[in-house]
Formats: sequence, C-alpha cells, structure tokens
Amino acid sequence: MICTSFFELFKIGPGPSSSHTVGPMRAANLFRELVLQYFTHYGAAGNYRIRCELYGALAATGHGHGTHRAVLAGLFGQIPQTVNTEWLSSLLETAGEVYMPDFSGLKMPFTEHDIFFDYTHNPYRHPNTLKLVLLNNFRPVFERIYYSVGGGFIEEEGAATLSANTKKPRYEYHNMDSLLLTLQAQNLHIDELLLQNETALTGLTEEEIMERIGQIMEVMRQSVRQGLKKEGILPGGLHVYRRAKGMYEKVQQHAQHGRHAEALFARLNAYALATSEENAAGQMVVTAPTNGAAGILPACLEYLRHDCSVPENTLRKGLLVAAMIGFIIKDNASISGAELGCMAEVGSAASMAAALFSYCNGGDIHEIGTAAEIALEHHLGMTCDPIKGLVQIPCIERNANGAIKAYNAYLLAAGRAGIGKPVISFDQVVEVMRQTGQDLSHKYKETATGGLATTFGWGNMPGS
Repeated sequence: MICTSFFELFKIGPGPSSSHTVGPMRAANLFRELVLQYFTHYGAAGNYRIRCELYGALAATGHGHGTHRAVLAGLFGQIPQTVNTEWLSSLLETAGEVYMPDFSGLKMPFTEHDIFFDYTHNPYRHPNTLKLVLLNNFRPVFERIYYSVGGGFIEEEGAATLSANTKKPRYEYHNMDSLLLTLQAQNLHIDELLLQNETALTGLTEEEIMERIGQIMEVMRQSVRQGLKKEGILPGGLHVYRRAKGMYEKVQQHAQHGRHAEALFARLNAYALATSEENAAGQMVVTAPTNGAAGILPACLEYLRHDCSVPENTLRKGLLVAAMIGFIIKDNASISGAELGCMAEVGSAASMAAALFSYCNGGDIHEIGTAAEIALEHHLGMTCDPIKGLVQIPCIERNANGAIKAYNAYLLAAGRAGIGKPVISFDQVVEVMRQTGQDLSHKYKETATGGLATTFGWGNMPGS
C-alpha cells in the first residue's frame, strides 16, 4: 500500500543531490536530536566528538556531491528547505578549519578528519550508507546507521522509513492496476482520489493542499527563471559552462524563421538546463523526484504555463498526478541512482512528466498510464556515471533530453486513442526497470567507477 505524501516526494532543498546532499543533511540533523536527548538525560561531562563514516556511493561520489558539507550542516541543526546555500557551499573548504556545532551550550569541535570516506568496502545493505557515532574520550557512546534511499528519503537500520506519515490513505493502491480498479469501484477521477488521499495522509484540507502544491511549484518556477538569467562556469573543476540563457535566446530566432519544432525543443531544453544548472551550483531546487532529475518537471511545468497558458489549478492537479507515478515507481522499484542507475532518476522524472503532459491536455487515466509507460520504457538501462561525482556531465543534458522524451511520450500515448490497450503496461515496465537495475554492474550506479565517469580519467577520489 502506498502511503507516501506528495510533500514527502517533492521536497525543497539544496543541490546537487537528493541522496547525497538532502538525505545526509536530514540524517545528521536526526542524529543531532538524539545527541541532544542524550545530553539532557545523562549530562555533557567529558570530551565529546562526532564521527561520520560514509560507505558505498556516498563515499565514492560524496566529495563531488557535497555530502561532507551536508553532514556538517545537519549537525549544526540546519534543514534542507531553509539552509543558506552560500554558507553550505563554504563549509570544509579550508583544510584544518575547526567548526563548533552548538549542542545546547556544548560546542563540539568538528573537522574534515571527523568524516571518513570508505572507498573500499560497504558492509551494509544499501549503497548509500552513512554511520554517525557519538564518542566520549574517544570511546563510542552510541551510533546510528542511516540509508539515503533516494529523493531525500532516509531509512534507519532496524527501523522503518523515517517518514512524516503514520496515517493511511483513504483509498489503497500499490500499483497502476490496483489504482485503476479502485477508481472504477469508487467512480472517482484520478485527481479526486489523490486529493482525498492527501487529506487523509496530511490532515490538511484540499484547499491547503493545493496552496502548498503551489508553493512547491513556485520554487520550481524560480529555479527555471533564475537559471535562465545566469552565465559562467559551474563549480567543481570540470569547467562546464551554463547554457540555459543562450539556449533560450535562440527560441525567438527559431520562431522567427518558422522553425517551430526547433523552437519547441529549444524551450524545453532551456527550461530543463536552467534548473539543472542551478542544482549543479548547489542552489535551491525541488526533488522531482530527485535532485539529479530536478530539471525535468519544472521545465515541463514552465512550458505548459508560459507557452501553453494552462491554468495554474490544472497544473497543480497535474503535478499531483505526476506524483502518483513517482509513488508507484518508488514503492515497486526505486528512484535512487545508486540502486538502479539513472533510469531510476531521469527515467522516473520523465515518466512523471509524461503523465503531467497527458493530464493537462485532457488525457484520462489510461492515456496517462500509457504516456508514463512509454517515457519510462525508453530510459531502461540508463547508467548513473557522473564524471568526478558531479551532477553535471552527463546529468544536465540528460534532464533536457528527459523533458523532450516526456513530451514525445505524451504525444505517442495520445496517438494511441481508440486502438485498444498497449502491449506493455506501466506496471510491467516498472518491474522490468527493477530487474534491469538489479542486473546493472555497481560500476554504473553512482560510484564513478565505470562508464562516462572514467572515460576521461576522472577517478572517484577527492581532487582527482
């Protein structure tokens, strides 16, 4: 049964990665709360330090993704949706600098040496693992093991997913087939069912839910608008130039010369590049469903809003429908690149965006499901192989291509109207995605040890 809320899937936070930045910051903040509880109960006498150990993909590409900075920010009590991105990007930049997070009066020293990147062995069950340990006089007091499972979601070893939800949805479903049966039995439209589920999960009214969805969409919109204005080189050492502004300037040129297809592609490309470049620069974006794929849905929303004049209320409901696709993928496969490769990130986002296009253009639930299936199907097998562990090459262009594929998937699905059910269902493609991801070598799962990540000699070690 799917119990995920829209506001858990779509989270505001800093780039460049939901699994490597947003998730670890949340985990460190949770650990901070445990330390505070410990000091309240037992007192703070002694020589206390906190040690962080990173394993798997968190170690392999942690420096490029800023995982070390995110952990320190979480220990300072910062949370992803409100952290100052300039301050965050400045952390641990100076060798030997000592930071003093304040634990209700006890200032505990912390340096880069308190974070250990284990590049060789991951003894835990998930490829994105971090262990936090409280030490007193160099002896462990207690520890917690967290898994960053994609999209900023966190699980704790020995516990369930650390979710804000303890409530159940009004209408139960676990995949597309069961959702279709529920819609038919209850005689509901898809947006009605999803809104009623959100009210049950969050305790908010439908008006409050729609307002909060609008707030999420405004952050997406700003990420596009800001990205379209900026020029220069992205941080990280690859000397990647921002291209969104230049791409957008070509839109009018294409339109004036009657090249309408090129103008359409240029618009979607520019919008997707804009948010993806903001994400790569560590600015605020929305997990959609991850930061690595954060450019696709904002691009499609901006196109529908700005270029197609789709009403804002329709866009909000369309994004709720897109979230439903993300729920199903997350529950039945994964949205984590470290688990299933980039098809879990860009593929999922493109599938969600195809559903958004379909809904906003009048598609019913069958057409929506077909559009989502087509988009996901044509991302199967996509590897996650970022050069130098940065969410830049090939990630930024993959977002632009994902937006284009989402639009085409919607067109292909709409073109099937009246010719019967598709041969392959959405649920079948999600299962194939899961199996394909399991078969992928670990080299292609956000470890920077294979594929494009090694083509030009970029290793996964810091400073390589």
